[in-house]
Amino acid sequence: MFTCLAVLSSVILLSYFCLMYFAFSNGMTDAERKNLSGGFFVWGILSSVGNYFIFSNYGIHAPVYKFILILGWIPYMIVFVAAVRRNFVRHVFVFGMADIWSTILHNFSAIIVVSFFESEREIIFAHAVLYLLFFIFSLPFAKRFFRNLLPPNKFFEDYGNFAAFFPFAMIIPVLLLWSQEPVIHSWQERLSRFYLPIVFFLFYRHILLTTEQLREEKRTRQNVRLMKEQLTALSEYNRLMQESREQVLVMRHDLRHNFRLIYMMLQEGKIDDAKNYISNEEKFLGKTAVKNFCSQPLINAALSVYIGRAEKLGIKIKHKINLPNRISIDERDFAILISNLLENAINASSRQPTSRKKISIVIQSVNGQCVLEISNIYDEQISFDEKNYPQTSTEGHGLGMASIKIFSEKYNAYTDFSQEDGIFKVTMYWQS
Repeated sequence: MFTCLAVLSSVILLSYFCLMYFAFSNGMTDAERKNLSGGFFVWGILSSVGNYFIFSNYGIHAPVYKFILILGWIPYMIVFVAAVRRNFVRHVFVFGMADIWSTILHNFSAIIVVSFFESEREIIFAHAVLYLLFFIFSLPFAKRFFRNLLPPNKFFEDYGNFAAFFPFAMIIPVLLLWSQEPVIHSWQERLSRFYLPIVFFLFYRHILLTTEQLREEKRTRQNVRLMKEQLTALSEYNRLMQESREQVLVMRHDLRHNFRLIYMMLQEGKIDDAKNYISNEEKFLGKTAVKNFCSQPLINAALSVYIGRAEKLGIKIKHKINLPNRISIDERDFAILISNLLENAINASSRQPTSRKKISIVIQSVNGQCVLEISNIYDEQISFDEKNYPQTSTEGHGLGMASIKIFSEKYNAYTDFSQEDGIFKVTMYWQS
């Protein structure tokens, strides 16, 4: 009898972590599954042996049974955390939700057994068996629920890590009531304990749906803004091309006249005047060209537009751009990234004295790794947030930083902002 109840108690404790396994199963490796199953097998045997000695020494009584269920989960939790290494707050959150689920099953089982059995020993045995039966019958629904339980990675960042402890906060009052006298509670008392867990499940579901809706709205606003930036860049690039074509047409019209002037100067021996005239025409011809920085149209458009804008503002531009003909990332994403970074650099440089209006652009792709570095002189001190991103109250800057964060997350790019000796620099690199 002691052996049977000892094994049943170990299986009940193991059922909590079966629910946790469902929650983490999608991202688990074969090695993690192997370590987890091995650890649970070993501890399951040790736990059963330990439970046997506890029941044999202290008897089959409700306080002893409750003691094992309330504290017996701790070694299993250690095994799970050691085998499945994730952010600890996610473990805490999932275990709290598994505990709420199990508490509901415990209450269902207890309501039934206290209605049919009177002996304390019979109630304990019947409760253990009925709980496991309820667990098996509810397993398909539990599997579906817990596999979709974990929120996105940013959930705890948005709401704070303390949100992971909400399930525990909901279940602790129920556990405190469960551990108090009388040792066996009536079904009416147990019925009232369904309220908090069920309300919390509904509340959590509402938070998830609301969070996803807000995130989708944010993505939509961001996409609209990015599309507008792309259209603006392309429109300005098209304007530059049109101006260049018009200037070339004018030059072609005047080309015969220019040749005659040069010919006359040479006939009259005015060599220096002819050289100066040719030099001036060459400078004008240079102004009509739209510079080609790379072979990607959108990226080239972004560079042409913002470098041209900087030059019109008297900002000295130094650039070194070396991109292959084909890149692995979305050209639109790269163009928007460059547009945001250059726009920030131009806005900052425009507020500097004339002698300190300088921007440096480096874009290199070497051995499958792309490096982007943009720096500009900026004398005012910049504050950084906890993730080392610049903080400012300038309108529109927050959206620019948001698009940079989106790029970093999408392409797993290392991003570093720094300010040293009056030089503000952003460095990014990723696998191309």
